[in-house]
Amino acid sequence: MFAEEFRFEDIPIGLHAANKAKMREVLETIFEGVPNFKMDILEHQIGDGFVVTTWTQSGNMTVKGYGLDLKDRAYEVVTTSIIGLSAEGLITSVSDNWNVGVFY
Repeated sequence: MFAEEFRFEDIPIGLHAANKAKMREVLETIFEGVPNFKMDILEHQIGDGFVVTTWTQSGNMTVKGYGLDLKDRAYEVVTTSIIGLSAEGLITSVSDNWNVGVFY
């Protein structure tokens, strides 16, 4: 689904990836910290070369780092993602934004 060159950013906690290997590391970190991670799409808007989604992420988070020290903390938060697409429909960028304040 991803183009060879792309950009991922999770704005609230500063996760970044610029290639598939780094993106795999990011996803492994997320699924390790939130083994019951759930994603529910609420709505989406499609434009020329992009998609904007609003979705909820939820689960029980255990993480030490990124300014957080949590153990099995239940959460649910609305997230907005801006996804850039190539002419071939491959993902060239993903920018996620959500309220990290749910953890404080």
